[in-house]
Amino acid sequence: RLLRTLWRGERLEAGRHTRQWDLRQDDGQIASAAEVSVRVVHHDVRYVWQGVVGNSTATAGTVPQRSYQPPASLAADGDQLHIALGYNEAQSSLSGLRTGEPQRAHSAVKHTDPFTGIGLVASDGQTLYLAQTGGISKAGFVFARRLSDGQMLNFAQGQALCLNVWAGTQRCYPDQTYPSVMAHRAEGEALPTGLAVQRQGRLLAVAYAAEQRVRIYDKLSGALLADWRAPLASAGRNQLAMGADGDLWITGENEVLRYTDLAGTPREVGRISGLDQPLALAADPADAQRLWVAEGGAAQWVRRFDLRTGQADRSLGRRGGLLGQAAAAPDRLCFTAAAGAAQSALAVDGQGHVWVADTCNNRLQRFTPEGTVAASVAWLPASYTAAVDTAQPQRVFANFLEFEVSAEPAAEGRPAWRLLRNWLPALPAALRDEHAANLQWGGFTAVHTLANGRSYAQMNVKGVAWVVELGSDGRIRPVQALQPASATRTAEVMQANGDLHWAVDEGSLQQVMRRRLTGFDSDGLPRWATTATVLASLPRDSGAPFHRMGTYTGVMGPRWPLTETGLLISFDPGVTGNEGFHLGAARTDSSTWAWQASPSGPLDGKGSFQTRASDANIHYGGNVAMVSGRQVVYGYHGEFYTDLGNGRIGQANQFMHFLDNGLFVGQFGQPSTQGDGQPVPGLSGNAFSPWLVRHAGRSYLYHNDESSWGGVHRWELQGVDDIGELRASGVRGTQIELR
Repeated sequence: RLLRTLWRGERLEAGRHTRQWDLRQDDGQIASAAEVSVRVVHHDVRYVWQGVVGNSTATAGTVPQRSYQPPASLAADGDQLHIALGYNEAQSSLSGLRTGEPQRAHSAVKHTDPFTGIGLVASDGQTLYLAQTGGISKAGFVFARRLSDGQMLNFAQGQALCLNVWAGTQRCYPDQTYPSVMAHRAEGEALPTGLAVQRQGRLLAVAYAAEQRVRIYDKLSGALLADWRAPLASAGRNQLAMGADGDLWITGENEVLRYTDLAGTPREVGRISGLDQPLALAADPADAQRLWVAEGGAAQWVRRFDLRTGQADRSLGRRGGLLGQAAAAPDRLCFTAAAGAAQSALAVDGQGHVWVADTCNNRLQRFTPEGTVAASVAWLPASYTAAVDTAQPQRVFANFLEFEVSAEPAAEGRPAWRLLRNWLPALPAALRDEHAANLQWGGFTAVHTLANGRSYAQMNVKGVAWVVELGSDGRIRPVQALQPASATRTAEVMQANGDLHWAVDEGSLQQVMRRRLTGFDSDGLPRWATTATVLASLPRDSGAPFHRMGTYTGVMGPRWPLTETGLLISFDPGVTGNEGFHLGAARTDSSTWAWQASPSGPLDGKGSFQTRASDANIHYGGNVAMVSGRQVVYGYHGEFYTDLGNGRIGQANQFMHFLDNGLFVGQFGQPSTQGDGQPVPGLSGNAFSPWLVRHAGRSYLYHNDESSWGGVHRWELQGVDDIGELRASGVRGTQIELR
């Protein structure tokens, strides 16, 4: 077993080097062994961040499209598309792009308040109107910025608003200062669900679905002109569109309605019925007789209606979208959003092309009026769940999205990828919960193609882990619920070979258990042994790297992986209760540690594990340990850690690389505490779904991202095949020479 680490992460010049051993072990105890072996690992491993999968705008040297949630609302002015992002967690909730350069983010105006949630946008070509629909601030209001200079518009009958003051003062934070707003609603009152403005006239409309009301304002003075009842759909957003003639369209439950004389006695002058869950509207700014409607339900497409006949004369996307199967295509739309809701947004640009928020495919699609996809702008919202098929590593997953990723980078060094499947619409009702969406916590936590050539995934449903089959027909089939964690055991986790591993505390030992995959039934479903066996018994000594029950590990429990040399890897990701070692290994069927590594201490670039003993602010430390061959890597996302070099608090975003003999190889990652807040290469947040794989002779680490780069990150571990090892043996107290 490993007694003492003499060198750790030191770069040495060529030549002779000497180390003295004081006969103590790494834990400070005197070593009893008379004869010892010495190993020196030498290498030139480099960790190269290549970019992200799933974000078409992520190019080195630019700020990509990125958001905590999918796009909430769209508006267009000629070649400029305005994108409302809702609450964007410490980032601007407004973005945009130019239609001639769609893969480059470009906002026509800046909005710097990171605590609001801009959920609705509308433009009259001179001014951009924005509705706050809920961020950290729960008040609702509308404000406006001139497109010419980005300055806020002052409404003669508006009101000043301060959302946040300096502690102990009456002075408002500049970013939370709004000199003039209209349609203010206090916290607890209904929030806006629709926003539309006349391009030629003076009227602005705000919808409130919870109250079934539309309010009409003077767009220049902010004066309330009318307040009338309307049969709005009870749930939704983007419920309004203003026609080129100044008439207002609203979404009802299965219909859209047209109103005129908005500030006087509003009259219904048109209705399109028989729609399937209308979700969003867009009027053609050049043609008052055309209206685009996005439909959810069984339709999952966009149709254009000729208002003279009331009939659809164009459609964008295939009817049904992805319903019933998973194969992705540019014209297969999907409007499923979080918590089972449906959501989309539409805008018509200066060329008459229609922008569609393809919500659960996590992309904006630009359609020609004839239905051809002219551009696709993709990025992932905050995603905590990522996976890579260990047997087919070209399959990379973010939530329920499956990407095909080439082992070879693209010409510019970025990962080469394409959206292959979207498994969300194929999810049966029994496997749906509030997280069943392509963002945040939903999706597959592990994917493995097993010996029968079929693919199986692990996913969480209402707090229970399930094994499901990802069928070749594009359907998902439940296989078996796994045993959950408790106060004395970790949750079952499926391994790359199909075995199930977990651990149980029994007195002074932590027993790591295994249920072997014994085969498959006549339907191809996995079958596991009914009796579990002990893989290894880990001593629960003070300072040892066994798992402390209840410690946060991200989206799945400890993985308990085995190296190719038969070592079981144990990892303690907690920041309290252990000031010893955090990574260890034991041989199968043994009851002793083969080695213990990653000592507690400030992050030093040498694999140390920062705990609350040196950092009172840190909330979460590590997440999971993974293996590939002899390589062992664990993630240390370090939320609210203190950068002891500059005192700033943020996320550590580090990965610690060891060999299966316990010797340190390297540390990599980009902390959020260094830089100016822009997404420097490698920056991420809450990256607690990492996967280490081999793909066509290359070693890659993939991990999720909260919203720094809007995609699944890929790091290449270059040079791992050239790691060398020198060995020699001798009696302690003598000189041992390695060459």
